[in-house]
Amino acid sequence: MSDDLLPAPSGVAQHTASLRVADNMSARVQCVPLGAALREAARLLAEHAISCLVVLDGDAPVGIITERDVVREVARDPVGWAAASVRDVMSHPLHVTDPGATVAEVIAMCTRHRVRRLPVVNDAGRLAGIVTQTDLVRAAHRHLQSYAAELERLIGERTAELRDSEHRRDDLVDLTVHDIKNSVCVVESALDMMAQDPVGAASFVPLLRRASQRIGHLVCTLLDVNRLESGAMPLRARNVPWSSLCEPVLAEAGLLAQAKSVVLNRSGESQTIVHCDPALVERVLLNLLDNAIGVAPERSTVDVHAERSAEGSFVVRVGNRGRTIVPEVLATLFRKYRQGGESPVKRLGGWGLGLTFCRLALERHGGTIRAISPYVDGEGAAFEFVLPAEPK
Repeated sequence: MSDDLLPAPSGVAQHTASLRVADNMSARVQCVPLGAALREAARLLAEHAISCLVVLDGDAPVGIITERDVVREVARDPVGWAAASVRDVMSHPLHVTDPGATVAEVIAMCTRHRVRRLPVVNDAGRLAGIVTQTDLVRAAHRHLQSYAAELERLIGERTAELRDSEHRRDDLVDLTVHDIKNSVCVVESALDMMAQDPVGAASFVPLLRRASQRIGHLVCTLLDVNRLESGAMPLRARNVPWSSLCEPVLAEAGLLAQAKSVVLNRSGESQTIVHCDPALVERVLLNLLDNAIGVAPERSTVDVHAERSAEGSFVVRVGNRGRTIVPEVLATLFRKYRQGGESPVKRLGGWGLGLTFCRLALERHGGTIRAISPYVDGEGAAFEFVLPAEPK
């Protein structure tokens, strides 16, 4: 049979693997008996306006006879072709497939055997249909059109996500630069006052130390955000008592709280074992405490509550009685990508970089973080983070 061959590029095979012959074959097949004369085959081809017939020996398909086969026989024997037997003219041996085969498999079979059509035979060996090159091309084309549309949609979404991620990164950098500039201004002002009053210079040392520590903290946090986003920061998780993690952080945050006469109220579980990277979770807790103390009114309380949930996860909540977070910011605060408009990071001012670090550090653990506002009596806000249960 010298028919044109169906190309089988690897891309087509890859993306048509889920398509089945049963859904793409022609179930209505015209057949001719093995012992019929060629004139009968020619009549059936013309009557049904089709290009091929399946040749049957009883109920079993044994060959295919096509228009081209008839034309070749007419050219070979212009006088006696009509009396020739279908048996002698048909194409054989016959290659068949089954209804459960994939379109990709049939494309490969057509290419391997250099045929354009394959009868479809069921488990009982009976003819169930026929699948042609045209059927295969149409099926592959429909599927690839759908695949291309889905790919275009995904690319569009990913492009939008990357664009929004870049905007968010720009917001964080802008805020960090702004905070660093503020700290530099504090240093410059302190140096000017030291120059004017050399005798009292020692009193400005704590101010300079805090400003330099603030600059170092901002730079380190920004670098760590980049490392967490890129997956370059390793997770060194282990089992640790919550008290050994919480108490040093409370002691450090207590200095800031004492300066504002803010009371740190710790409650809940303390001896429970938590599976985490202690260094990362300590920084998460310290960030949340710094934020809470920073916005808490003087002589108010900041709560730190920890408990094991019924599902086994570990829940920590840090709450203050300061300002509330407006609903539109609350709804998008921890959304990975903004959807246009002003970034919630900017709406929260200096909180943005620290909260981004907290989210990324907790996601690295498989955990989550959320904001609750108002917190108590219509006031304040709380940040609650969840660490998954430790591996068993």
